[in-house]
This record gives sequence, C-alpha cells and structure tokens, in this order.
Amino acid sequence: MNEEANAARPRLLIDIVSDPVCPWCYVGFKAFQLARDRLNDEFQILPRMRAYMLNPDTPAGGVDRAAYYAKKFPDEAQREQGAMQLKAAALGAGFKFDPAVPTRIPNTVKAHQLIRLAHFDGAQERLVERLYGAYWDEGADIGEDDVLVSIADEAGLDTENARRDLNNPQSKNTILAEAEAFRRAGVSGVPTFIINERDGFSGAMLPDRMAQAFRQAARDLQHAG
Repeated sequence: MNEEANAARPRLLIDIVSDPVCPWCYVGFKAFQLARDRLNDEFQILPRMRAYMLNPDTPAGGVDRAAYYAKKFPDEAQREQGAMQLKAAALGAGFKFDPAVPTRIPNTVKAHQLIRLAHFDGAQERLVERLYGAYWDEGADIGEDDVLVSIADEAGLDTENARRDLNNPQSKNTILAEAEAFRRAGVSGVPTFIINERDGFSGAMLPDRMAQAFRQAARDLQHAG
C-alpha cells in the first residue's frame, strides 16, 4: 500500500484494556489481530494495551489457580463448561489453547509494567503475544522478574532496562493508577476495546464480528463529529 493510500485511511486508536491472566483477554487479543487484518484496507489501526487487574489483591507470590477457581466457581460442571467455551472461542479466533495449563495466578503488576515499557520501544504487540503464550501455553510464572526479563529479551527489549523498570516504584504506581482509573471509569470486565478514546465495547468477539464492531464505532464517531 502506497503512502497516499495509507494517509487516506482513517486512523483508529484501539485501547485494549486487559489482564494477562484473563483467558478471555488472550482470546480477545488473537481475535483483534484477525479483525485488524480484515480492516487493513479501510483503517489505520493502532493498538495500545492498557492495564487492568482482575485480582488486584493477589499476593506477590501468586495463588493456586485450581483452588482459586474452585472457590470462585464451586460448580465443577460450570467450570468445565467455561473451559469448553474458551476452547471453542479460541478456535474461532484462529488458535488453540488449554486454559488448564497454568497452575498459578500471579500478581500481574510487573507484567503490566513490562507491557507499558514495550509500548515506548515500539514492541508492545510482540511482547504481549509472547507474554500470553508464555503464561497460557507454557504455564510460566509471569509474576517472576527472571521470567519477565526472559520474555522481554525474546521480544527484543533491552533486558537491563526491563529489569530496572520492574523494580521501579514509580513504574509500579503508574500501573496501579491506570488500572484503578479504568475501574473507576466503569470498566468491570475485560477485554474492553476503546476506539479513539471515546467509544468502546467489552468481550472477546469472533474476528468478523469484532471487525464489524470497530467499523460501526468508527461510523458513530464520525457522525458524532
């Protein structure tokens, strides 16, 4: 696509509010990538990952995932049905994953710090893709510094800078403030997709439906002026 055609496409900034330990966020991220491909001739779509914490009180060492879900969803049949729905949604988003792979739920503050750092290096999407894969496909503890630094390295980030940022109180406080701001703004479920900082929707839709939602949001914003 030449520069003239590229400039003619409307720009859509998509803030993706999510948490790496949310399985539906993994599905939503993958669906987003396919939806973006379907809209490539219509829009310049720029994703930006934003922090949200499903379990902000999770201790630094994390919690046992099976025990957590057994307590949150006591009905075993309900848990099994939820896993089946996730697997089916993942297939609809073009990939496979087993939500039972991770054995622990980590505190995700540091993972979010790394995601934010990657944004400034222009490597955020690559970093997030690797982060999701490490946690959901490999069961890696993404609450651990060494694991996160390794992921940073694989995504092409400066590892020394990544380690410094993970231990920077200001970086941590920035993430906590951002997550709390979205919660106060009314975000109660993730993934949530916000278009051009104005309109949005929640949920991991199938790629075609998500593309339609982005297209409709763009029309609504245009009509709103």
